[in-house]
Amino acid sequence: MKLSYIEWLAAEKWIGRGDCIYVISDVLELAKAYRARGERLGLDDLIEGLQGLVGQEGTLLFPTFNWDFCKGIAFDYHKTPVRTGALSKAALRREDFARTSHPLYSFAVWGAGKGALLADRSVDSFGPGTIFEKMYRWDARILAIGLPALKGASYIHHVEQTVGVPYRYNKEFTAQYRDADGQCGTRTYRMYVRDLDRDPRHIDGFRPLEEKMRREGLILWGSYEGVPSGFVRIADLDAEARKDILENDSRNMYDYHRG
Repeated sequence: MKLSYIEWLAAEKWIGRGDCIYVISDVLELAKAYRARGERLGLDDLIEGLQGLVGQEGTLLFPTFNWDFCKGIAFDYHKTPVRTGALSKAALRREDFARTSHPLYSFAVWGAGKGALLADRSVDSFGPGTIFEKMYRWDARILAIGLPALKGASYIHHVEQTVGVPYRYNKEFTAQYRDADGQCGTRTYRMYVRDLDRDPRHIDGFRPLEEKMRREGLILWGSYEGVPSGFVRIADLDAEARKDILENDSRNMYDYHRG
């Protein structure tokens, strides 16, 4: 019998008990791989497998992002849909997970860090005090399932904001907000947005930076039945993205008008 994805992941020994794991995913190809051998990929099984790998002392975060708030559309803690994939949707449906409060960059969270993450009330999206900063302080790792390791790595925007880049700036967005208790009001949040005059475009999911980090052994990479998976420490990504911004004008991450 072939290994399940979780069994394969355990054999790779990337994840340890007590780890904080930020999971980014596109499980379509993984589901196809299971179907090809007459099996069904259970998303709850996948989530529970990850819980087993990190243990009760670990923490899991699945992105449940939605950017409608930027368009003036009200955010509803319980009803605003997830725009970041089937696995994140599955995590959010579970009673043992809960959603953090940010209307743009929320996460479905579980484990030892759940309480601290749910207590976060940052109005900023990426800067100091946000969940992205907590990931760094907690020595979190990114697990990418079915994607290049950095393709969905929103953590890079935290580095951009803390360093300061010429192609982004802080912008405020205001809309109606319904919280977890059903209380409604008008709220304002900030995001470090693209400067459209500079027209920054990431290079194929930050592919040059990823390739450099893979060559240097900073990104672990493997394939399960032809489905890619990547693994990287947030601290290593922070250092390499920071270096690229300060020493290379972000050339391993972005094309933008530099004139």
